[in-house]
Amino acid sequence: MTVRTARCACDACQVEVEGEPISSGLCSCDNCKRRTGAPFGWSVYFHDEQVRRVEGPLTVLEGQGKRWFCATCGSTLYWKSFGAWRPGQTGFAGGCFADPTLPSPTIAVRCAQGMPWTGYPAGCALFDDMPQSPPAPAS
Repeated sequence: MTVRTARCACDACQVEVEGEPISSGLCSCDNCKRRTGAPFGWSVYFHDEQVRRVEGPLTVLEGQGKRWFCATCGSTLYWKSFGAWRPGQTGFAGGCFADPTLPSPTIAVRCAQGMPWTGYPAGCALFDDMPQSPPAPAS
């Protein structure tokens, strides 16, 4: 079984997951742009049960869910959403894996808030806003 490790920028925090992600997507909302300092956030979701190990000085920010980030360097590593959006799933900042074998994003949300020069991967489902619920995983 595949094991992947998400790490913060200073390598003080690590989160290990087992298996393949449920989904991989991009979000151009202002919150994700501010969180990443980039034109969109890249989110990779795993079932909660796939999270195997969490280590390091993590701090939690609560708001539209809970977001765990490194207390030393500030890198966002993972989050849990409240409500009906992705229950039982943990979202990870895709870049924290630095893993070229992660699946390409298949969905992009809040595209209407995106930078006009941003492109999206071929075959990626594009939504101007946030769908009521996540699309079913591709089989």
